[in-house]
Amino acid sequence: MRRLLLLLLLVSFCAAQAQSPSPKGEDRRGLESWDDFVEEYTSDVERAEEEDLQLHLQELKELSEHPININTATVEDFLQLPFLSEAQIEQIHAYIYLHGQMQTLSELRLVPLIDDATRKWLSLFAFAEPEQDNAKDKLFGSLRHDFSTRLDIPLYYRVGQQQENGYRGDALYHRIRYQIGNSRHFQAGLRVEKDAGERFYDSYGAYAILHDVGILDKAIVGDYRIGFGEGLVLGGSIWNSKSTPPLKTQGGIRPMVSNDETNFLRGAAVTLSLFKHLKLSAFGSYRKRDATLTDEGEVQTLRTDGYHRTASEWERRRNLGSAVLGGNIAWYNKGLHLGATGYWQKFDRDLNPGTQQYRAIYPKGNSFGVAGLNYGYTRYRLSFAGETAYSTVGSGWATINRASWNISRNYILSAVQRFYAYQYYSFYASSLAENSNSQNESGVLLHLQAEPLAGLQLTAYADFFHHPWPRYRMTHGSTGQEFFLQGSYAVSRRHTLLARYQLKRKENGDLMEPHHRVKLQWTYELKNRWRLQTTGLYHNVLGRNGFLLSQNARYLLPKPNLTLNAQLGYFNTDDYLSRIYLQSPALYSTVSSASYYGHGMLGVLTCRWQSKNGKWMLEGRYSLLRYFDRDEQGTALQRILSPWKNDLSFQLRVKI
Repeated sequence: MRRLLLLLLLVSFCAAQAQSPSPKGEDRRGLESWDDFVEEYTSDVERAEEEDLQLHLQELKELSEHPININTATVEDFLQLPFLSEAQIEQIHAYIYLHGQMQTLSELRLVPLIDDATRKWLSLFAFAEPEQDNAKDKLFGSLRHDFSTRLDIPLYYRVGQQQENGYRGDALYHRIRYQIGNSRHFQAGLRVEKDAGERFYDSYGAYAILHDVGILDKAIVGDYRIGFGEGLVLGGSIWNSKSTPPLKTQGGIRPMVSNDETNFLRGAAVTLSLFKHLKLSAFGSYRKRDATLTDEGEVQTLRTDGYHRTASEWERRRNLGSAVLGGNIAWYNKGLHLGATGYWQKFDRDLNPGTQQYRAIYPKGNSFGVAGLNYGYTRYRLSFAGETAYSTVGSGWATINRASWNISRNYILSAVQRFYAYQYYSFYASSLAENSNSQNESGVLLHLQAEPLAGLQLTAYADFFHHPWPRYRMTHGSTGQEFFLQGSYAVSRRHTLLARYQLKRKENGDLMEPHHRVKLQWTYELKNRWRLQTTGLYHNVLGRNGFLLSQNARYLLPKPNLTLNAQLGYFNTDDYLSRIYLQSPALYSTVSSASYYGHGMLGVLTCRWQSKNGKWMLEGRYSLLRYFDRDEQGTALQRILSPWKNDLSFQLRVKI
């Protein structure tokens, strides 16, 4: 009865998944909604990628809140959108040069390399409006305020909340974000966060950024992320996924808009447009980081989870100082780009990762430097780019090179070669890799994106990789392969079928583990109000099997702009090794995925209400998890002494 009352209260209290308000000058009815974009863009995400993807999605949501005018957008503006290739950007500029400014985004149908999916996604981030001569004169005019707060309430107790030496704070999660700015020149933000189990709001940050003011391309003070070239030296501005074509370079300096506690710099950064095709960037940062220390006061492990719930976690809190200085010079002209990036980093303690074999290649000492050259050329349908870098850590080299061929509007063929020596290490690298670090790996990725028939979209890739130095739980070098094939077919205007097969062969514990994963999905949309989606997932590894069936239903009620999204799932796997990953309905501008193993069921209900003028948004989420094969779940202080797990989340957003 208590659960039923909570569900009824939630349904009457909140709302879900309304579309973003349209930028001026565009009628976006019938185009992409933010929620549909997130679902399509992240359809292959796994739990291991969720943290990086959350950060990436929040940056993309920020871009959608401040869409660009396609008639005045620069190459750098377009580079912020991960689904646009360098060849497509060149084609958009060529069309505007030859035919004049676009009147509506529908004209993108006439651009040779822009397919329907790209045009639909681009509608979230761009609009078409005639250029105004005085558009750049208003630096702080028309300021807009954006406030949001989120509260997560667990309807259960963990062991850590019940033990005297357990968690120091309550079980609630809470965060606040505030932003102020205009559409182009100025933006500032503030964030604070308290994780469940923490006593204080110990994660916080702020930033202020100026755009496009004279020769000042960007200037930021506070927390920011930065990426140049292919991300081999600095790669903090693009999320990499094998299922999407490797399209373009990193996007430079960006403000830190999420609550991530690890992947950012704190200080100041600036990019100057010195000449028409030349840009110079410089940055500096100093911040305290979490670390596990040895008895001698050396750093054994850099902590990245951001948790400070227990006394031992509190001891690791901000006990390591890190200073970073660096810069980049970049030159662009007629499809050709060249650049050089480098940084120097100094810790106030020595890093000593230990004597285990897999940790022997981790960086040691307290002073490190990395430098690299990036290069590329795009000409109509062909694109080539790469980066080669050197690190003082172990005197190691690394290189990544990619090539893409837009055979036509419906076919993109790509290839990526990568070599990251085990002696190479960059603390801020984020380039395409099988491992989480751009180190100790070489490989080749072949990728094809095709639309051979109207309504049929195919994605296929094959990745071959090798790790020369023994990884965790390995005593020798290892190899692996990954093969992926996905087809999505619009049977009619309302019915879409999706099928996917993935095979990954990767050595683990000196044994080759072949993972076979299958996904079947049917989507049905009715009169822009109902959206039903049935999903089946299967996982086989070493003779162990797991499957999951889920049903999603979304309903939009135009008045009072209320939408409900529900999911119900059933899973049964032989063990943890055959676990299943599933995405669930989430709060606005977030993604929620989890792994399920054993025998049980899950349920999620999200709801969102948005005012007619788009200034107010109130939403909530209820989730449940019920195991049939155990009486408790979790381990250590996270253990729950019940087969049930129920959570409530609420989020309020105000835009003025």
